[in-house]
Amino acid sequence: MKKIVGLSSLSFLILFGYCSLALAATVGNPLDLDLPNRSAALRQEIIEGALDEAEQVIKIKAGLDLEFVFDKDLDSSSEISKAEISGTYYMAKLGITVFNRIEPFIKVGVSNLESEWMQSGISKIKVEADDGLAWGFGVKGTIWEWSSLGIRLTGDWQFINTEPDAEEIDRDGTSITDSGADFNIEEWQASLVLSKKYILPLQWQDIYIVPYTGFTFSDSKVDIKFTDPNNPGTDYSLYDANNKNRYGFLIGCDISPSSSSSFIYSMEIRLINELALTLGGTLKF
Repeated sequence: MKKIVGLSSLSFLILFGYCSLALAATVGNPLDLDLPNRSAALRQEIIEGALDEAEQVIKIKAGLDLEFVFDKDLDSSSEISKAEISGTYYMAKLGITVFNRIEPFIKVGVSNLESEWMQSGISKIKVEADDGLAWGFGVKGTIWEWSSLGIRLTGDWQFINTEPDAEEIDRDGTSITDSGADFNIEEWQASLVLSKKYILPLQWQDIYIVPYTGFTFSDSKVDIKFTDPNNPGTDYSLYDANNKNRYGFLIGCDISPSSSSSFIYSMEIRLINELALTLGGTLKF
């Protein structure tokens, strides 16, 4: 049964990856679909057997992510150089875990981003966006499990979109006002991650720690453009820029403070295609 569900999850992830094209997209929070162990709404002490059986079938999880994107390089036309984007996402996440094997989820929150680039080698552009709505969706699933070793291979695919208003525009130190400026970002990301669950037995409780690492493949469509009233004949734009490097590396860790906890803490670092850090937490209902 585990192998069938795992292969189905892999097929689902591959299908989405090829059929859709989409800044920071956290893989974990939590990565291990078994954690947290307990439900905050339904206590196992009340109906021991019935609850155990129900929690094996379906779980509802809600989480919060604070995602810091320190640097993400972009690639565009030959007219554009040194393009990059940075900022912060504040995201709430709601997922449903089925059979501890597959978890579709949605994400809603706020983005606070900025972008810089050189245009035609002479103009230095900086555009800061206002706080804007960010939303996304995705699915993660267990592809394979080595039970004797406690190791899992997990797949994750997700899409994120945000379209904030351009709040401040600067060209070569001169402030520009353009109420019709565009600041739109779409991103998709697919990941393969290896994880291992460790149980640290302490005198008063057990702590669950799940370190994980893996690779990501992602791409973006960054559409930022504006007009300068003092130079109306020039198009200032990123021309739908993409990721300069589509392949990345990640390392993270999920921590459950006890075997009876309904909450889990998460931290994740992403490198190579971007420099980003995510801090988060998840509660199981």
